[in-house]
Amino acid sequence: MAYRKRTLRRMSPTARKVARLAGEASSLTTRLKNLIPELQQLDLDSQALQTAKQADTTRVKQKLEMIKSVATMRYKEIHNAEAINQTLQVITDHTLEALMLLG
Repeated sequence: MAYRKRTLRRMSPTARKVARLAGEASSLTTRLKNLIPELQQLDLDSQALQTAKQADTTRVKQKLEMIKSVATMRYKEIHNAEAINQTLQVITDHTLEALMLLG
């Protein structure tokens, strides 16, 4: 609580300084109490943003895993296609040799 000027004039210089500091401390306490709801809202917003970011990160990781698995499947298909082509080439070569032997 702030002191009146009349009361402050009657105090000694040291008591006056202490009274002013007490008034400033009281004012500061009131201002800090008024900031608490804003800080709570900011904290909730921060947590919500962090949760959303984690969810987005999880979705991105899932998409990357899907792309990786599809790429791996495509590579295996290409690899198998090469194996199939090699197998077909061997079969064709043996078939040609068999036909040449038969005349």
